[in-house]
Amino acid sequence: MAVISRDAGLGSTTAFVHYENKEALFFAAVDDDLSAMFREFSDYLGVLMALDAELLSQEQEMVLQGLLGTVLDIIERHPLARRLLAGLEPDFTGRVLESASFDDLRATLVPVLELGQRVGWVRPDLPATDLADGLTGFVLAMAMASVQIGPAIDRTFGRGITTVLRGLLVEDPRLT
Repeated sequence: MAVISRDAGLGSTTAFVHYENKEALFFAAVDDDLSAMFREFSDYLGVLMALDAELLSQEQEMVLQGLLGTVLDIIERHPLARRLLAGLEPDFTGRVLESASFDDLRATLVPVLELGQRVGWVRPDLPATDLADGLTGFVLAMAMASVQIGPAIDRTFGRGITTVLRGLLVEDPRLT
C-alpha cells in the first residue's frame, strides 16, 4: 500500500483512509475497469439502437456478426477486467458478480433494449429486464471465453454466436 500511495503521489497512509487493505483497493480498481468496459459496450449498443430503424434492419446481420469482434476489442482496452476474466485473480473472480458494474450494465442495457424493441430490432415479446440479465450473462461468458481462448473464438464460434443472438433478439417473422 505504501508503494501504491507513493506512486500515486500520496502520503504512505492516505490510501488507508479510503481502502481497508490492498485487496479492497484492487477490487475497487477492477470494478472501475469493469464499469468502463461495460460502459463502452453499452454505448456501442446504444449507438446501434439509435440508428434509423430501416437502416438498422438492413445492417442487422452485419451488426450481429461484428458484435463478438467489438466485444473482443473493448476487452483488450481494459487490462484489469481482462486479467480477471482470464482467471488470473481467482480470489476475486467470484466477487466480481458483487461488483456494482454488473448492476450498472443491466441498468444501462434495459433502455437500450426497450429502444430496440420500439424500432423492431429486439423481440417485443420478451421483457427488456430479462433480456438485460441474459445479455449480461452472455457478455460475461463471451468475455471470459474470448480472453481465455483468444481471437480464435471469433473464427470458431462467431457464426454460431451470431445465430444464437439472432434467435434470442430477433423475432422470427414466420411466427408473427
